[in-house]
Amino acid sequence: MDLQDDGELRRLVDEQTALRRVATLVASGAGETELLTTVTSEIGRLFGAHAANTMRWDGDSIRVLGAWSADPTRRDQTGLVYEFGGDTITARVVRSERPERLDSAADLTTEFAKERWQELGLEASIAAPIVVEGRIWGVVTASRTTEDDPFPPGAEVRLGDFAALVAQAIANAEARREVAALAEEQAALRRVATLVAAGRAQAEVLDAVTSEAGVLYGAECVHLVRWTGVHNEVVVVAGWGNSRAPLEPDARLHPSAGGPTLTVLETGFPTNALETSAELGERWVIAAPVILNAQLLGAITLQRQLGNPFPAGAEIRLRSFGDLAAQSIANTRSQEEMRASRARIVRAGDEAREQLERNLHDGAQQRLVAVSISLRLALARLPDGADEARQLLGAAALDLTQAIEELRELARGIHPAILTERGLGAALEVLASRAPLRVEIENELAERLPPPVEAAAYYVVAESLTNVAKYAEASVVRVRVVRHGDCSRVEVVDDGVGGADASRGSGLRGLADRVEALDGRLGVESPPGAGTRVWAELPHDGAEPLDRSGSAEDLIRGS
Repeated sequence: MDLQDDGELRRLVDEQTALRRVATLVASGAGETELLTTVTSEIGRLFGAHAANTMRWDGDSIRVLGAWSADPTRRDQTGLVYEFGGDTITARVVRSERPERLDSAADLTTEFAKERWQELGLEASIAAPIVVEGRIWGVVTASRTTEDDPFPPGAEVRLGDFAALVAQAIANAEARREVAALAEEQAALRRVATLVAAGRAQAEVLDAVTSEAGVLYGAECVHLVRWTGVHNEVVVVAGWGNSRAPLEPDARLHPSAGGPTLTVLETGFPTNALETSAELGERWVIAAPVILNAQLLGAITLQRQLGNPFPAGAEIRLRSFGDLAAQSIANTRSQEEMRASRARIVRAGDEAREQLERNLHDGAQQRLVAVSISLRLALARLPDGADEARQLLGAAALDLTQAIEELRELARGIHPAILTERGLGAALEVLASRAPLRVEIENELAERLPPPVEAAAYYVVAESLTNVAKYAEASVVRVRVVRHGDCSRVEVVDDGVGGADASRGSGLRGLADRVEALDGRLGVESPPGAGTRVWAELPHDGAEPLDRSGSAEDLIRGS
């Protein structure tokens, strides 16, 4: 074997060894920066270059991502951005999509390329394309700075082997990023979906929707908006900001016609484009619709500064966050409709009981009292010796008196007139006086409560006392009524055997409906052997739910 063959063999061994090192690095899933730095240095040494670069092409410029130089004093070019164009070797590779070579400045045809060549101090270069998913991603180059020292024939083709490994590594890295981004997106959606499933307040869910979407897509601010019906005007419902504070709820926003926000509200299709508004200026915007039951309620919009566009397809994925916002609105609407329905049922029942109590008092009870008086008058006028008739009339009068008392008790159970006439405190005292055990009442109310709240508190105490008398084996019951701001709390605590099951019996279920109709809460705590505590929290602002205009947080409020 002659020296030339020996040198060729050594070159092949060195080349295969370098390729193997790079391939091992690719297979290990090395990061993009580490990989590009390693590949660039392997290329420079293997091809006997004085400098080597791995560069990313974006259409208008070329950025150096990996740089190597045999001269340690040479300026590191990593991160430098060069204008793309002319007859430079990178431009040739991009246009031809194949390896290229320049053996001297004489091969250059444009002044732009000659100036760049001189600026970099080059004398010869080889370059190969980095092709990812069928598109030019970038270019890898090796250069020499010694005059009359071109690269050997075919060097640019062998350089293409390294470029192919770089392309595979970049594809792997991008795939990993896509998987990681998908995982982050699913985690964000899962966090919001958990809030929706838990029935959390609409304001909390919408805040989570805007903040999770903003962080996930790297937005500077996010707005959830609805259309007001005014041309080119929307109202902000919720917002989140990172580098820029969002507009406050109820603020007006005037996006440009044809921009993503109005396009979504007009068509229902997600959009990604530039948009201008007087409030935010010119921004990159992605927008997705918020649709409920085929009704377009509004849109979720994300903004970025100019020069930092959202990636293609981001607006499609944003649709999932819009769907969660719509579901939260649907939940809130259903809850409000359920509360209103319960309130109507409770109110209808109360009105029916009040009417029945009045009818009993003013009708049957009064007639029975009149009959009782007539019987007494008849007894007084009986002649002497009519003992049998007197006995029969006396028995009838006694039965009638008992019937009147039973009718009064029935009327009080249907609806206590004292509750309407004198309020909760007096009604609770009557309940305590009729209970078969000691009842201690602590009433801290200084004034009357709204009628629905008084009725709910009364029936909580009445039902609890009935249950205590039947099941608790208690010696004393403590009833406490307090008010905190716009909410009242009722507690009934006994010292009985405990172990009560709140899921059994229609009484507590009926109480729960009454309390929840006021947007309140009912609770039962009954550990075995430690007595029972029944409590209810009754907000006053939910006392007249039929008159409420709807949630202030409703996305379509006022539309």
